[in-house]
Amino acid sequence: MRGAEAELSLVRFLGKRMVRKERKAKAYREMELDLKIRLERTRREARLLHKAKAAGISAPTVYAVDDYSITMEYVRGRKLREDEMELREAGRLLASLHNAGIIHGDFTPYNIIVDGNGLHAIDFGLGFFSTRVEDKADDLITMLRAIRGKESFLSGYRECADFDAVLRRKVQIERRARYQ
Repeated sequence: MRGAEAELSLVRFLGKRMVRKERKAKAYREMELDLKIRLERTRREARLLHKAKAAGISAPTVYAVDDYSITMEYVRGRKLREDEMELREAGRLLASLHNAGIIHGDFTPYNIIVDGNGLHAIDFGLGFFSTRVEDKADDLITMLRAIRGKESFLSGYRECADFDAVLRRKVQIERRARYQ
């Protein structure tokens, strides 16, 4: 499967079925800059996944990292449904990420996998580390724009330590021209 930033492939690694995410060269970028960007994004994503796991957040386990690829656990499941219970759990998942200082960068139903063990956050390719309320509010807006059940999601997101500040900043951000 090919996304905007990387190609995903199923591989066998350590005798297990895994996913390999490889960032391919972008011909439109100057080569030296492209190498630097791909290297930094690959390493940052691996660190984000590791920190999420260390914080008790369900995300793929990283098994190997090289300059431009990550080999990680294959999480089999389905996309998030927009029912009240799953949206509440998704809100808790984002709150846990934010409480750990992780901004996902693209937290939408497409980057949450649901299986018999619960919800799993995937694809941290646009993520970064931050405790800024502004960054948390941007992350929250991304999800709220992608779902209908906002109240259910927010009831789970209440577990975010900065919940009130994030909601206030969300309102301020939405008033800016780019969101109107």
